Amino acid sequence: MINRNGVNENIILAKQQFEKCFGVSNNISIAICPASVILLGDHTHYNEGILISTCVNSYWTAIIRKRKDISISFASTGSEKIYRTTLDKIDLNNNEAFILLLGLTKILYDEGLLHFGFDCVISSDVPDCLGLGSWAAMQVAFLNNLNKVFSFPFEEVQLLGLIHKNELNILGKISNIAHHYTAQFGKENKLFFMDLRSKKYQSFSFGNRNFALIVCDSGEKIIDPQKICNERIEECEVGVKGLRLYVWGIKNLRDVEEDFLLKHYHMLPKKIFSRVFYNVKERKRTEIALKFFKKNLFEKFGALISESHWGLSKDYEISGEKSDYLVTEAVKLPGTLCSKMISCSPLRCTFNFVEEKLADNFIEKINKLFYIQFQNELRIYKFRPTGGVKKSRSKS
Repeated sequence: MINRNGVNENIILAKQQFEKCFGVSNNISIAICPASVILLGDHTHYNEGILISTCVNSYWTAIIRKRKDISISFASTGSEKIYRTTLDKIDLNNNEAFILLLGLTKILYDEGLLHFGFDCVISSDVPDCLGLGSWAAMQVAFLNNLNKVFSFPFEEVQLLGLIHKNELNILGKISNIAHHYTAQFGKENKLFFMDLRSKKYQSFSFGNRNFALIVCDSGEKIIDPQKICNERIEECEVGVKGLRLYVWGIKNLRDVEEDFLLKHYHMLPKKIFSRVFYNVKERKRTEIALKFFKKNLFEKFGALISESHWGLSKDYEISGEKSDYLVTEAVKLPGTLCSKMISCSPLRCTFNFVEEKLADNFIEKINKLFYIQFQNELRIYKFRPTGGVKKSRSKS
């Protein structure tokens, strides 16, 4: 199992890097934000779906200090490079490391909200396999901190709207606002539920049950995962257009019921039908899972999460041999509530809710099984559900 930095160590590393890059760390502001994981509702977000997610105790830290000119500088722990420019000359090309943060800065400047520059250092112990949930955390930490430093005239949800706008510009329609809301509003030891049509959200706890969230990273890279996910979005959009020829008033797949779709499967090409079927089925699966969770029927709730994996694998076709193997074997192990791939990740990986008292046994067993099958060891991370962004605080 790979150990991660704690919150305090992340802050210490970021502060040391700030002092190394920009001198003393007087008058800095600090914000930390956890990464998030979508448990159910994957790929329904572009159809105003219902999603279930959680924050995990793996964090991005952002340190910012205001300048008296319009210069901006970005640095990160683990790198000697400092990116420098000015607010009026931000270029999003050829700057992969800070592109999302530069994009947010440019939006704020273009809207007349930034009149002074800043120095910024970011630090993280979030594994790459968390994908969109990691990128969301980085931006939520950064933007909450900028808001603390510059006092923008925004409510929290308006700040999150800027992050969504930024991701649409840079990542495309795979941007999932459920990640942003989870990172901002998530509660300690609770799951986060959000209806993307109504924008209502709520948190629920496991009561007296204690589960660890264990992520198994196979190490296998996915070639251009953003392209794959955006292709699925386009396929679903084609499906919506096809269904509108037969049913009046469909805004998106949120308005399509499974029974109707199954009775009219001939209306769509086979591949498009499979994508639409997954999306409609996943929304219904999430609705049912929410009811189970509210009644403390956690085993039934977990079974739907595992079922969701096979929807992603067979109907949405975004899984792979290693992810399917991990899910198949994980649900057989004692204490496993559910197992599922992490979608929109750059790596083949799965998450698993496992009873805390059996977590170490699960880690040992799943790693051994995977090594026997593929002659490679897993990168394994043990998390717990945690609260959202910790508001920045000034240091003098």
